Amino acid sequence: MSGTHDVDMVDTAKWYVAQLKPNGFDKAVANLARQGFETFMPVRRQTARHARQIRDVLKPVFPGYLFIRFGAARSDWRKINSTFGVSRLVSFEKNLPAPVPDALMAGLQARCDAKHILQPLDDLKGGEKVKIQSGALADFVGEIETLVAEDCVRLLFDFMGQVTRIDVPRGQVERV
Repeated sequence: MSGTHDVDMVDTAKWYVAQLKPNGFDKAVANLARQGFETFMPVRRQTARHARQIRDVLKPVFPGYLFIRFGAARSDWRKINSTFGVSRLVSFEKNLPAPVPDALMAGLQARCDAKHILQPLDDLKGGEKVKIQSGALADFVGEIETLVAEDCVRLLFDFMGQVTRIDVPRGQVERV
């Protein structure tokens, strides 16, 4: 196998989606890496409340699914379905895996950092409804009053019958 052939495989590689078995993420990633497949799972910071404790955790953007990259010419993609942790590759017709559009994957990867953590939106505008993702006010929905700084937004929300303003880091909000 020549080096040029390897480059061709990478150039023609597409992203596909695999459905994971319950709690199968770590097993799937380890076994797919061992087989030479590239994987990607974007995560976001969210606040978890448990037993009167609040802490930030990383949660998958698409729970139960994993992106896998391989070339269409690669004939051994069928072994992904029998990989520990993987339930099946998502397919729509003729039992062939359905590729994810390149533009969608490029946009998703561009919004993630090196650890696959989804970064905040940079096109938020005043008047938009957003939900706070983490911190003591997680899950509150508010309206953007103004962009305070490069990394901060001022929200208006109804709190106990009063309109309240709060400044929140951009990374903690998501469009509703």
